[in-house]
Formats: sequence, structure tokens, C-alpha cells
Amino acid sequence: MKEIHIVLLSIALVFFTKETLQSQAMLNGQDTLTFEAATVQALRIPAPADRVGGNVHSITATTLQNGRSPDLEDALNSLPGVRMETRGFGGSRRLQIRSSGIRAPFAVRNVHMLMDGFVLTNASGISPLDLWNPQWMSRLEVLKGPAGAIYGSGYGGVLLGESLGAMRESNTHFRVTGFTRVATSGSDSLSFDGISSEAGFQYQTQRDSVEWTLRGVWSQTPGDRLHQSNRRNQAELHRRRGISAANMTHLWAGWMDASWELPGSLNANDATNSPSNSPGEDYDAHVDRMRTWIGWSSLKESGNHKSGLWLYVQHSEKENPFGTSPFFNGFKDEAEQFGSMRLWRAQTAMRPNGTKITWDQTAIVRAEQLSLIESDLMSSDGTYRYDIKSNSANAWASSGLRMEKAAWQLDIQAALEWMKRKTEGNGLNDSETYALISEDYEHLSVLPYFSISRALTKNTRAFLQYGKASSHPTTFELVDPDSYAALNLLPERANAIEYGWKGVLTTNKATFNYSVQAYHQMISDAIASVPGDNDGIYIDNVEGLRMTGTEFYAKGNFRISDGHILSIQGQASLNRHTFENVAETLPGTPLHSSSVNAIYVANKWSFGLMHFWNDKMPLHNNKDDWSNAHHRLDAWTAFSAGNSTWQVGVRNLLNAQYSSWYQTNGFGGKYFNPAPARMAWLSWKWVVN
Repeated sequence: MKEIHIVLLSIALVFFTKETLQSQAMLNGQDTLTFEAATVQALRIPAPADRVGGNVHSITATTLQNGRSPDLEDALNSLPGVRMETRGFGGSRRLQIRSSGIRAPFAVRNVHMLMDGFVLTNASGISPLDLWNPQWMSRLEVLKGPAGAIYGSGYGGVLLGESLGAMRESNTHFRVTGFTRVATSGSDSLSFDGISSEAGFQYQTQRDSVEWTLRGVWSQTPGDRLHQSNRRNQAELHRRRGISAANMTHLWAGWMDASWELPGSLNANDATNSPSNSPGEDYDAHVDRMRTWIGWSSLKESGNHKSGLWLYVQHSEKENPFGTSPFFNGFKDEAEQFGSMRLWRAQTAMRPNGTKITWDQTAIVRAEQLSLIESDLMSSDGTYRYDIKSNSANAWASSGLRMEKAAWQLDIQAALEWMKRKTEGNGLNDSETYALISEDYEHLSVLPYFSISRALTKNTRAFLQYGKASSHPTTFELVDPDSYAALNLLPERANAIEYGWKGVLTTNKATFNYSVQAYHQMISDAIASVPGDNDGIYIDNVEGLRMTGTEFYAKGNFRISDGHILSIQGQASLNRHTFENVAETLPGTPLHSSSVNAIYVANKWSFGLMHFWNDKMPLHNNKDDWSNAHHRLDAWTAFSAGNSTWQVGVRNLLNAQYSSWYQTNGFGGKYFNPAPARMAWLSWKWVVN
């Protein structure tokens, strides 16, 4: 019964300010909750972009639907402190925000994902990044650090996506959109052996206040290494009904069937002399993933009150033969059912002294049921290494307050999080008999958030924020990979402080935005992987993880003449992370990184360059093995005529050799996953109204 009382306490926290809200009589038409074109929504309460303090970055549809990338890698890597990696071109994905993924050699943890308000991150903290296709996204907001815990636990941050733009005002319309892209495989020359391809369509129709959207996409990539191909088929259906973005219901259903091969990592010698080698080929290492989902939401606005409800359920199945050596191989079979509910409401009041106050309350409830079986790779007699079934429940409740007066803005949030997981099963022990695996995990956290900002001048703002977050061991960290016994890990606890300033410079022909910020983050009971027997890994809670860095971001738009515009975006990060008692520097994090993206538009033509650079990074805890610094240069040109846009370009133009996915603490020096060599692509996007 204790669990029921905790849930009721959480719900009570959400609604405790109701009577206070109703007692406010000084309301006027100026409403913090109103959605505007230049509005940032990642901080729960929508705010004009020029008033937002902190590190929220907004990526527009133009950057996301760029015609050249099968995933979010290029868009996310253009932001400071964010590092997305893929095996090959569109293969398995890994995401780190300020090194939040140190414990994730695979999967995405410590980063929450929301699409159109639906919570997609499951109850144990794993986010399905493979679900998103940038061609179907109209906007993406990225919030970094424990400040992202305003949407739940996790100290990496939040990805807040939008799949559909605003509904049209016309009573009746239809639109059909399609895109096609082909690319070479990434061999040492511009060879057309093994073409990768992606194609998709979107049919959208609106009559009066009801809009239907049907989407489909399919892709096939052979990969530049042996055993590195991937494929994907996906379909989605959306139905929106409403007269505005603030008064709308949304039904979303989808299906995805995808597969990606896992080639494994190479040592330095093989990466240089035989970069196409794949240790995973001998074990047919790959992932087959199927997802089906449905969600429904309602957003309502009445005067200065606004509320939203989002319901989401998903079924997922995965088959995963894995292995790169005689000591490390096997077969995992996984089935998951997951559901989430998010409830949010807010109200704005204007005080007589000119202070605007906005209260908001959030409740997020997630439940998950997972079945996971690991067996020998060639097992045919029904034996297994372990067989577990896990049920997880996560409840999050918060109450927040925003105060705005003149140049000042203050945000305060108090959150209560409860996590409960019950696991039962059995696994082989050293005597080759089955022993009970049992876990009864429960944790309750109080997590505060604080942010204050002030406009220094009309176009500059300084900010300071503090956040506390927790990150729970996931269901994939329940069983020791060597002994098949329960790990019984503690949750990670993060405290972070961040400060900086941002501003905009404008002239008749130019707009220049910039920001600089510094942060310091301390993690207690960090969940870390260190080498175990043979080439396995050992997972434990370790103290002493510190993440410190400085980030720079700038974007300028310059109108040369009518129809001629130059846009330049750049970012840089300085990382000084440490892991006391484990490593002098944090494995897998470059000391510095930067990127520059430049696009010149000349009427129907456009020309683009994009350059990424990563400094050297430590690969092992003892700091005696470092990767080389590397860079990548892409170039392209596009032509628009009528309702069509054609684009042709080259990825890795200078054919630089580097790894796109370093395996830290790799046994036998197997760190490298060579990135594709020079690739050429051609894409076509068209619209019919």
C-alpha cells in the first residue's frame, strides 16, 4: 500500500495550487501561455525566444529536412555539447549530451524524448531515437543538462520534437509531399557499387477543422563496411481537430520495422589497413526491431488557463544476435509494452505592481513491462543464460512558478519522482545451475530547479540556473554480463549549475545571434562500465564523476542583395570532464569540438558547406590511449524550380579517415568503427498542392 500513497502524494503535489490560482482576480489579455511564431516551448511554459535564459536550441524544418541525412546526426552535431554517433550511414545510433551517455555503449539513456507532447522515453529511461525521421519533423528543441529534468528524471537533457506544422486557416486543402535520396556506399572513391536509397511520401488533407496526415518511408543502405547494412520501413497516421494550436486534439498511430547490422569495433592496425573488416560478421550480430504505437492528446485554452493531456502506448519486439569474439557473443530476445500519460496545466495572472506570474503543474506517469531472454548464439535445446521479466512504474509530479517583471524573469520548480521496479527470473551460476534473479527496486527523489535571468540591454540577457536530477539503472543493467547475477545498482544523482549570456545584433541587412555558457555538473553513484574478465564488462556505482565545460554558439543571416542571402552558423565546446579514482579524463569525450555551417542562397540556387571537428579524446580509463583529432567536410548545391528541389553533394569531401563510434575501454584495443569514406548523394523533394 505504500506505493499507492506515494502516487497519491505525487498527484496532490500537482494540484495543490488550485485554490491559489482561482483566487487571482487581476488578469488581463497579456498571456505568457500564448503560442507565438518565435516561441520556445522546452521550458514547459512557452516563452518568447528573446526572454529564454539557458541553453535551449531550436532546430527548424529547413535544417532537419535537409535532403542529405537519413537521421538527426548532422542537425544535432551542429549544437555545442551535443554529440550523436552512428555506425555507418543511418545505422545504430548513440547520443551524448555533455557526456551523459558514458554508461551507454549502445542505446540512448539520460535523454528524454517527446514528440508533439507525447512522452516516448520508457519507464526505465531508454529513449527510442530510431523512431524519428528528420524528414517528418517540423521543429526540434534541445534542452541540455539536469534542467531537462523538468520533464522527468535524467541529467542529459530533452529532445522536444514536433512532427506537424501549424494547421492551415483555409477550410479545404490538400498537399502531397515526397522525397527521394540516393547515395554511394562510402568507398575510397566515388564508386556506385552498393547504392543506398531512401524514399517517402506524405499526403495531407484538411476540411474545415479536421486534418488527416498519412506518411510512409522506406530505406535501404548497404554500408561501407562488411556487415553494416541497415533498412527501415515506417508508416504513420495523424488526425488533428481544432481551430488553433491551443485548442486541438491529436491522434497519432504508427508502425516501424527496422534492422541494422553490428559490425563491431576494430583495433588501430585493422582500422588503418583493413577498415572494412567486421568482427561481428562471424556472429551475424544485428538488431531486428519492430514498434507499433498509438497516442491521443488534447490541448485546451480558456482565457488565461491552459491545459493538456497526452496518452501514449507502444509495443516493441527486438531480436539481437550479438558478438565480436569467442568470449563475447549470444542472442537476446526482448518484448516490451510501454505506456505514458502526461498531464499539464497552467494559468497566468498580472499583479497590480506589473509582475506577471505563471503557475504550472505537471504529472507524468509511465509503466513498462519487459521480457528479456539471453541464450547462447546457436542454442537449439531451449537452454538460456538468463530469463527475466520486469515491471516498472515511474511517477513524476511538479509544480512550477514563473515571475516576470521588466527585465527580470524567475523560474522555480519543485518536483517529486517515484520509481518502482520488480524483477523476477533466473540465470546460470558458476556451477551451471539456475539461480534466482530477484530485484525489488524503489526510489523516491525530491528534485528542484531554479533559473533567473535579466536583460542587460535591449538585446542581451544573462542567466543563472541550477538543476538536480536522478537517473535510474535501466532494465539492461539488471544482470551482470559475466555472472548472470542481479547487479542491484543505485540510481545516479546529478547536481548542476550553469551560467552565461546571450544576445542578438541587428542591422538593416544582418541579424547575428550568439550565446556563451559555462556549466559544472557532479554525479554521485555514477553507473560506469569497466573491463571485466576476457572482453566482457563490469558495471558498478562509482563516485567522482565531474563534468565541466564551456559552450559557444553563433548564427548570422546577411542579406547581400535581393534574393541573395548568406547564413553562417558555428559552435564550439571546451570539455574538461574528470572521473576521480577511475580516470584523469572522461573516456569518449573530445577535449574540444566545433562545427561551422554556411549556406549561400542566390534566388533559385543555394550552395552549402558544413565542417565538423573533434579534438583528440581518451579511449581508456588510464589515459594512455587517445584517438586522433579528426574533421569532416561536406559540400552541396541545390536548385529549386516550381514545386521541386534538387540537391547534389559530397559527404566527407576530403576523404578524412576517422571513427564515427569509438568503443571506450575496448578489450584488445578494439576502439574503432571507421566512418564512411567519401560519399556522393542526390536528392529530390517535391510538393503538390
